[in-house]
Amino acid sequence: MRRDYWKTLCNIWAAERWQQTSTTMKVNRAANPEANMHTSGSVSFATHQSRLEKELKRPPTFQEVFDKTHKKKGTDQYISDRAREVAESYSQQMTEKYAGEKKQPQLEPEVWVAASGAPKKGHVYGFGHSMNMRRVLSGVSSSASQTSAFSTVACAPGTSPSKMMGFITDTISGLESRLAQTMETHLAQTMETRLVQMQTQVTDALHAQLSQTLSQVISQALSQVSIPPQAAPSTSAQAPHSS
Repeated sequence: MRRDYWKTLCNIWAAERWQQTSTTMKVNRAANPEANMHTSGSVSFATHQSRLEKELKRPPTFQEVFDKTHKKKGTDQYISDRAREVAESYSQQMTEKYAGEKKQPQLEPEVWVAASGAPKKGHVYGFGHSMNMRRVLSGVSSSASQTSAFSTVACAPGTSPSKMMGFITDTISGLESRLAQTMETHLAQTMETRLVQMQTQVTDALHAQLSQTLSQVISQALSQVSIPPQAAPSTSAQAPHSS
């Protein structure tokens, strides 16, 4: 990565708002360590999904992607009790729902939410930030309305200050988390666009320089080659006189 890009990122990460978001996320991870446990390392879930599709030569089911990223390498053992319980519950419910059918959908959002629990702060358990959660979030629209109703009741007049502060804190934390993810995505897209522009500019400049240099070389080569002048036709020869 270029030094100026790295400095820009460091300046962003050093900002007070980003530091506060980082601290909040650390506290949340410490309070619920199993929520963020996976075996994908620095490789995104979306990349694992793409690799698995090439390996299987077909689109993988979400269950297969989840197993790939939540089982210990080289074993059939899940990384945590929660991962095992969610996977087993989802598999059992899918088997019961599609009993007798040859094919199952790649992902059944309502079944996954029933197995893993409702989304928290816009995040669905088992989904990396690089994966599309819209299908799951839209799949729980009915439960979302119930959650909204519950939130309204929780913040109704007469609610204790501690509950109201807890609700406000959770809401702000969720907004900050989504804002951080959005800014990271926007920054990555901006940097990628800038890199493409710079590559294009460098390529154009190299082509122009190469064309100019080639033209100069050809001109110099031609100037060093002596081409003898062609002999002009003689005008002294006269037509023979008739006697």
